[in-house]
Amino acid sequence: MTPRAWRLALLAVLGLLVAAGLWSMWQWQYAQAGREAERHAQTRLALYTTTLQGALERFAYLPGLLARQPLVQAALLDEVGIFDAQVNAHLAEVAERSGAEAIFLMDAEGVTVAASNHATEDSFLGHRYSFRPYYRDAVAEGRGEFFAIGSTTGRAGYFVSAAVTGGAESAPLGVLALKVSLESLQESWRRAGEKVLLSDANGVVILSSRPEWRYRRLGELSPGALAEIRDQRQFLDEPLHPLGERLADGTLRTGSDGLGERFLDLSLPQATLGWTMHYLAPVRPLYVSARNALLAAAGATLALLLLGLWLRERQKRQRLRDREARIIREANERLEARVAERTQELEAAQAELVQAGKLAALGTMAAGIAHELNQPLSGIRTFAANGERLLARGRPEAAEANFQRIQALCERQDALIRQLKLFARRGDRQEAVDLAERLDFVLELLDERLAEQGVSLVRPEPPGPPPRVLGDPLRLEQLLTNLLRNALDALGGVAAPRLEIRLRRQVERVVLEVADNGPGIEEAALSHLFDPFFTTKAVGDGLGLGLFICFGIVQDLGGHIAAGNRETGGAWFRVALPGAPEEAIHAGESHVER
Repeated sequence: MTPRAWRLALLAVLGLLVAAGLWSMWQWQYAQAGREAERHAQTRLALYTTTLQGALERFAYLPGLLARQPLVQAALLDEVGIFDAQVNAHLAEVAERSGAEAIFLMDAEGVTVAASNHATEDSFLGHRYSFRPYYRDAVAEGRGEFFAIGSTTGRAGYFVSAAVTGGAESAPLGVLALKVSLESLQESWRRAGEKVLLSDANGVVILSSRPEWRYRRLGELSPGALAEIRDQRQFLDEPLHPLGERLADGTLRTGSDGLGERFLDLSLPQATLGWTMHYLAPVRPLYVSARNALLAAAGATLALLLLGLWLRERQKRQRLRDREARIIREANERLEARVAERTQELEAAQAELVQAGKLAALGTMAAGIAHELNQPLSGIRTFAANGERLLARGRPEAAEANFQRIQALCERQDALIRQLKLFARRGDRQEAVDLAERLDFVLELLDERLAEQGVSLVRPEPPGPPPRVLGDPLRLEQLLTNLLRNALDALGGVAAPRLEIRLRRQVERVVLEVADNGPGIEEAALSHLFDPFFTTKAVGDGLGLGLFICFGIVQDLGGHIAAGNRETGGAWFRVALPGAPEEAIHAGESHVER
């Protein structure tokens, strides 16, 4: 064979393999969809069977219970009709309470002598029903049941009956029957949008989610069965046409002339009167599913073919792309080196700005604290002189109280001096810090300013153990000082200044909230609050580094800071810092602050 012939033969074999594979895919998907439809149908059949049995079992006990009542038995023994009105009223009341369509009492001849519908135009009174199986079975076996179209009302229903005994003879006095309407059950099937049928022992559809399918037969009726149906007047004058044609593959095609829809007929036998529940699953979706799978497989085959062609073309361009990628990579590396160099320069400049901001804030703060040193020194002199006089007079207990006050004032001066140091140094220590304790220290430093501005301080105590965070005490004090000074600046000139400070624990974090009732923050300024040298104060009142330093401290400690305006007026700042782990807390408890 020539090479061309070999290629043609290979293509033919591949074509046959592809066709066989696509056909197998179609068959597999059709079978898979059929199994899935069958599983769904069995589930729905079980549900519909449960609802049907529940609807029937509600009334199964009632005829036998009523048949044993003395009033019912007396009505059959009463030849002059003394109890008729009382029995009619009793049956009407029971029918209304139970939900039965009708309850009626027949004598030994099958003539109705009492009925719950005695007052209606289609009353059962006086009608003979001895031809009905539910009457015959009750007389012969004590109980009967039957489904039929009512010969008096023309409405279909399920009849259940019981023999009434109690006379002197062994034969029953009569039969009490109860009619149950299943129309509401059929309507619920229709609303569900599924194809559900209930057929009797002869294959005649007695309930259907599609009303036009009712009283049609699913198969052929034998002459004997048809004669029995006519004799019992089960379906009155209904022609009992076939519902459709049963095909060779077991599917059911409804309609006529071969133009109807095909269904998978999945059924479940019932415990009542040889009934069978049918669930009709349309065949068309199965073919659609198989067709879609076939198209998907064909598309995948075509995609593989195109992929092969694309890979072949890709090989030609791969070298060119590799060369371009190498050039771009080298250019990116040079650019990244330049960016890293500039970033280091910017970080160094930023660190210098932060340190300069600390020193500038130190100068501003030192001027405000200087006069604080004079008052403790005057107090120390006074308490020392008083202590000396008290010792001279032999009153050491009173002198001891003066010396304790001198010690407290010295500790206050020490705290003020330590506060001056924290602005000019970097804090690199990481330890468990009691944030509430640091807040007390900062508030002590700002106590005079709070008093001068007449600020009302609201600070509820956080529940539970002290809120501890992992960080440097000096930097945390600097953070708190800047936030509180910023809030006090905003409260300048406010009629009734109010400052709220709240500490709370939130999972593994400690959250600090500082809120005031000042004028708030302009919306345009919110996005720039933490930028360096950004300030909303007048020239000379601030450098614009306070909140920038706060932002840097919070970031270094692995936290988050945010700001916004309150609905009631004023601004809020929220700082979330990582809580200290247990080992850090134990280490902090053994550490003595110097």
